[in-house]
Amino acid sequence: MPRRNNRFRQAARHLLAAAVLAATSAVPGAAQDAAYSVTVTLNWSTDTAATLPEGAHWSRLIAFAHSDRYQLFKDGDTASSGLALVATNGRTGVLEAELTEGARRGRVGEHIVVPGSEGGVATFGFTLPVTEKHHFVSLATMLAPSPDWFSGVSGVRLRSEDAWREQVSVPLWVWDAGADSGPEFSSSNAPTQPRQSVRLLTHPAFLQTDGLRPVGTVVFDLLR
Repeated sequence: MPRRNNRFRQAARHLLAAAVLAATSAVPGAAQDAAYSVTVTLNWSTDTAATLPEGAHWSRLIAFAHSDRYQLFKDGDTASSGLALVATNGRTGVLEAELTEGARRGRVGEHIVVPGSEGGVATFGFTLPVTEKHHFVSLATMLAPSPDWFSGVSGVRLRSEDAWREQVSVPLWVWDAGADSGPEFSSSNAPTQPRQSVRLLTHPAFLQTDGLRPVGTVVFDLLR
């Protein structure tokens, strides 16, 4: 699998810095508990990728609320076993176990698992409860087939001081979990030892003439 260079590391940091954007307004003096309607729109097609494999689809999507003491992934950090399994085979069980442990420590709130899609163009919709303590949201879904590539967001903040954000929109990119060294979509399993860090995916299949393009958007709408 191609490794990423410093130029793409810098690009990833800029993308992350710009990711949590478009908070249109906030609700001051809001209650400690709230709920958001979450819409994840994914467009894995020739609009966003240079080539597509046969049977392109998205795995089950897992989303959860958490505090600032929990992190699903970060550019340059090593993926947890749970995230690595989501990225390599779409299984959420180990990540759910990690979230259960996080909940025991008071760091994780509600979570939800949504069935996967039958194609590369898909929309996931669900409602997620959040609290003042657990007002960050993360989610992930495997881009399949692939060695260990996924899309998602980590630590989207939905509350600022005493105000719930009314709407937040974040672009979705494809990430390499650093857990499998297969170079192509349908490569045989080739576990990476030691596991490498999570990076923005720069595989040629996703490089357009204008560079990398987001593969979707997640929108959080506050429910009143």
